[in-house]
Amino acid sequence: MMSSSKRKSVMPSCGEAAKITAEAFPSNKRKKAVIALCAQLLPDDMMLEVLLRLPVKSILRFQAVCRSWAAVFSSKDFCSLHMATSKVPPQAPKLLVVSPTAELDSTSVCSYSPSSSSPSSRDALLFTVDSARRNSVEVVMPSPCCGLTLLFDAVAPAYYVCNASTREVTRLPPHSLPKYDSSAGLGFDARTREYKVVRLINGLSDDKETIRCDVYTPGADRWRPAAGGVPFKWSQFANSAVAHAMVNKIPPVFANGFLHWLINPSFIIRRPRAAIISFSVAEETFGCVRSPPFWGPTEHLRSWAQSEREHLVVMDDHLCIVRDLRNRTPDGSTLEIWGLLDYGSGDWSLKHRIDFLGQARSELAEPKVVRVIGSVGNGTLGKKIVIATSERWAHEKFQKKVYTYDPRCQVLEAILSVIETHTRLTRLIPGSRFSLFEESLAPVHKTDDELAMPYTLAKLTKELLPLQAKSAM
Repeated sequence: MMSSSKRKSVMPSCGEAAKITAEAFPSNKRKKAVIALCAQLLPDDMMLEVLLRLPVKSILRFQAVCRSWAAVFSSKDFCSLHMATSKVPPQAPKLLVVSPTAELDSTSVCSYSPSSSSPSSRDALLFTVDSARRNSVEVVMPSPCCGLTLLFDAVAPAYYVCNASTREVTRLPPHSLPKYDSSAGLGFDARTREYKVVRLINGLSDDKETIRCDVYTPGADRWRPAAGGVPFKWSQFANSAVAHAMVNKIPPVFANGFLHWLINPSFIIRRPRAAIISFSVAEETFGCVRSPPFWGPTEHLRSWAQSEREHLVVMDDHLCIVRDLRNRTPDGSTLEIWGLLDYGSGDWSLKHRIDFLGQARSELAEPKVVRVIGSVGNGTLGKKIVIATSERWAHEKFQKKVYTYDPRCQVLEAILSVIETHTRLTRLIPGSRFSLFEESLAPVHKTDDELAMPYTLAKLTKELLPLQAKSAM
């Protein structure tokens, strides 16, 4: 958080507020009334505290008042302050749902808000990606990064970064080596206060570099190699992480300034020294995270099918590993969530143990894929864990559901159920089309108007003109 003096510099002064408001409403009578009113306005820092607690939709409307306000609300300082102020876990989940349109000529991105009183919910179209014209777009990471979501079109192939709150989306430049296995993640650089998309790529054995890392930064016209490259000592871990991500649909997660990929120990000949390979988004260097206590000496001897049941998730801003024990004994009906306590020591602790009994067992015993995608609420307001499942329903159709689980009263509630078609027969585990929704003003840069229909300043101004004309009469 900024100090009070720094916060004051973000907003115009009282006199400036009167001036810019008069510019927006040129009527002489209204101008005098506004100037008189501004003399009694709250102090700038108190006004800023109010504005920081407004939803993104309201702030976007305020941008249409004048250029000065538009500049303030789009500044990095205000965006960072708004992000920090609104970082309160919501009490109820709000989902981002990506799906093809009925004609398969574009991809729609909708917000989905479950109703607290009935199984029905509100489903609102946010924007469409017109260049993604087939049933091939997936959500890369189930949890947003500072309000931004990374999408991938496997047919193009192409990556998209979107902000669901501002309805902005941008298509990233084409990337090289599209036919090789790769895994991408979206992270946030705290120093530049901008996002980065990081892509780990497995090459062929006869390539000069069998494993490489490419980075995209906002405004660039191409991908570039990571500053630190992939050191040889991390190449085996990186190779295992990419293979694991591709085969089992295990995406990386972003936490504490690092992107994290889960290593598949069955791909490594000897017992792995680490469970996770990490990438510093700011420094662009690699590291590793020590294995949790349940990774025993024979962990690397497990099959791929067994290894697909562990995945990473971010809960309460902490990196966690989810351990699926549904088909193991003696804990054949539980799901464990282990949290990393400290990067230096590599200590882990068991945060949650979900026992699938009664309703939970009947609902979650059958699905092949069970993924924890995050949490909402907190200890005071009541925390709920958000769980997504996927099960083959027919030849090319999969039934996907999203649940909330209350660990205090052990209640499982279904909040979304859809049937999806995936025509790629080799995809035993289809990619996700769900993500948690997070309010943010973070810009995505280079927004292409042909890809989306954002709630633009021009559109808002057009809406306000009739109101201004009417008030001036």
